[in-house]
Amino acid sequence: MEVTKKTLVLVFPMVTISTSPPLGIAMLKGYVERQLPDWDIKLLDLNLWFLNKVFAGIAAGTGRLSEHICKEIGATNEELLQASKVMRGLDNDFLYSRPDIYSRSGDVFSKFCQVTTKMFTAECAEYERTQKFPPLLADGIKEILALKPDCVGISMIFSEQLPMGAAIGRFLRQRTLLKVFMGGSCLIEGAEHFLKWYPESADVIIVGDGEEPLRQLLVNDINPKGIPGAVYWESGKIVKEAPVFLKNVDQFGIPCFDGLDLYAYYSPEPVIPLLLSRGCYWRKCTFCVHYFSAGDTYRVRSLDSIIEVLKYFVSKGLRNFSFVDEMIAPGQFARLAEGIKDAKLDIVYYAYSKPNKTFSPTVLKEIAESGCKFLLWGVESGNQRVLDLMGKGTKVEEVSEVMKNAHAAGVENHLFIIGGFPTETHEEFADTLRFLMDNKDYIYAINSGPFGLDAGAPINKSPEKFGIVKTWVHTETPLGAQLAYTCSSGVSMEEAWQNWVNAVPLFRAFHPHANLVAYYRDHALLIYKHMGSKLRPELRNFPDIMEVLPAPLMQKASASHAVSHAV
Repeated sequence: MEVTKKTLVLVFPMVTISTSPPLGIAMLKGYVERQLPDWDIKLLDLNLWFLNKVFAGIAAGTGRLSEHICKEIGATNEELLQASKVMRGLDNDFLYSRPDIYSRSGDVFSKFCQVTTKMFTAECAEYERTQKFPPLLADGIKEILALKPDCVGISMIFSEQLPMGAAIGRFLRQRTLLKVFMGGSCLIEGAEHFLKWYPESADVIIVGDGEEPLRQLLVNDINPKGIPGAVYWESGKIVKEAPVFLKNVDQFGIPCFDGLDLYAYYSPEPVIPLLLSRGCYWRKCTFCVHYFSAGDTYRVRSLDSIIEVLKYFVSKGLRNFSFVDEMIAPGQFARLAEGIKDAKLDIVYYAYSKPNKTFSPTVLKEIAESGCKFLLWGVESGNQRVLDLMGKGTKVEEVSEVMKNAHAAGVENHLFIIGGFPTETHEEFADTLRFLMDNKDYIYAINSGPFGLDAGAPINKSPEKFGIVKTWVHTETPLGAQLAYTCSSGVSMEEAWQNWVNAVPLFRAFHPHANLVAYYRDHALLIYKHMGSKLRPELRNFPDIMEVLPAPLMQKASASHAVSHAV
């Protein structure tokens, strides 16, 4: 007798840059369908659906954006359509052959996502006040209901998605009486606050590993009581169940992207995201809250399991990967590279790690030979005092050596840089800029931003150690307060922001192909894969560092120059 299956629809809301499919819902689908054969898990990427809907409307002439929106984006409808084609590699392969056009397209595409996010956020805020549901979200609701769900899960990894996810959840619960649960990495630290901000958005939020709690929720008819990591309302109060972090992460199995068109994303070729470990092996950075999502643990899949996953996707003709682990430990990375080579897997990938001397020339050569095209390194600063205050556990001179050796091995270096850490001075920020310029021959991209104080960061447990003398709520958000602060020394928050703004042209100049490649990491992988030795680093156009240095140092340097010239 055939068993009638129940249907769970897992939704990824709009609006984000969409160069690759969302991993979270694919991991949930793979795990739950193996565990519960009486459930059919369907995936719906509303972010991709929205982007495709807009660009199809522009192409057909039936959905052209208003003059007001185009002005805010800084592009015409035709330019926006052209940008979408370039990002997908559909228009004469401009991503590789015309970096000038690619840079313009990347700017337009990014700005479009920012403007539409702002628009949706405003419409969702109005829905909270007036019950007027956004028309485009209403079309998204139709896409969900067309899959005939018995319940709906909403997964979010970016805070920009939260208003849309909350509005969708509330509408489904109130208008269709469907059970709705939520999860995703952006809700790890702020689930309780989110539920207070949007009290009607979900029956339950799951924090921590989501696979096993989801299985239990479905078995228990979405009753959250006793479910690991569940956050929910009960008798007018929010209840938080303790999360459980399974030690054996092999059991999570192979992510299942069935139902998503992997070739429809805004990238010339599919790039498959994979998670090879849970948590961070270091867990000592004083500014970081990310590793809390894994319960302050580091749990690694076995090498056999990783190779099995990679072989599965390679058998389907998919050979481009992003390993999205918090960081891959050096020893684990060496074993991974050896395993990929022993399995004779012809793949390319990028990953995240921390530059320390354990990444020897031999290890880096193995990593390059296994298919790694670039690494995203958590460098953060080029000043040793600031690095020590951050708890990075690295030495400036060792970082330089790792950069040089990685580049020599054929692994390009993309760096994370943070400006304005508490008590950092103008001179210390200038040290970072000098470090970058001193190593410019080995660095191909900078991912940068000014420091932001997260309420849950370790730094807040003893702010006095970091020179923080006062903190206050700067902005309330659905995930909690964004904090402002003053320090006993160093640059102010405003000065840190200005220093970063001044340095952006320098940061963008590092890539030898196009200035936005640091932002579009999946594209960077494909550029390295296809361009190789055709990249022209000698054509990089660095601004004069005198134009980038913070104002006090510019004045100091100018005075010094004037004296030496007079002599």
